[in-house]
Amino acid sequence: MLNSLGIVTVLKPLLGYKQCAEIAREGYTQGKSLHQIVVAERKLLTQQKWDEIFSFERLINPDLLQ
Repeated sequence: MLNSLGIVTVLKPLLGYKQCAEIAREGYTQGKSLHQIVVAERKLLTQQKWDEIFSFERLINPDLLQ
């Protein structure tokens, strides 16, 4: 599931629609994962924040992001 580009929607409240769309497009056209782009390359989130956002608890209850 975390390899899907569709999970970019979880990042929209933090990064905004435009940036998320660009990230998804880059992932699709260049065959990269969201993690690779967001954490490793662009350093938009730390690994710790990524793990927090994509924890099981937050994925099943998105309201915890607010």
